[in-house]
Amino acid sequence: MGAPQVIPSLMHIALPYSFLWGFVSISMTSIFLMFVLLILAFATHAGRIFYISFFMLFIPTSVLGIFLPVITNASYTPFLQGALSLPLLALWPLAKLQTLPEAWGPTAHELGANRSTCLQLIIWPLLKKPLFTSFFLSLFFGIAQ
Repeated sequence: MGAPQVIPSLMHIALPYSFLWGFVSISMTSIFLMFVLLILAFATHAGRIFYISFFMLFIPTSVLGIFLPVITNASYTPFLQGALSLPLLALWPLAKLQTLPEAWGPTAHELGANRSTCLQLIIWPLLKKPLFTSFFLSLFFGIAQ
């Protein structure tokens, strides 16, 4: 038996483990950035602006994310691929977020709902399917790297 094959860009990690490392880093980076984006969209009420900008960016960033290992072959390439998949993954939750009226928060608070009740009864049912879709899509991107 010869020496195990390695991929030079992933710091000489043995081949089966390098694919696992790429899968985990792409998936976790994209999921983390998507949740940070959604929190930022809630805090600033800029979901529409994020949606429009990500709608314009999702094709170029997806193509660049696919061809990034050809362009740059470094140890941080999977993290960049995860960040470049953010516009595609955030489109569905941001589209659902746009269906909420602007005054939903003050109205819910006037009716006696606190933040956890708003999250449980309004936000979670609205964003449940898009978040699961984005989660599985990020796992698919990680596997398909």
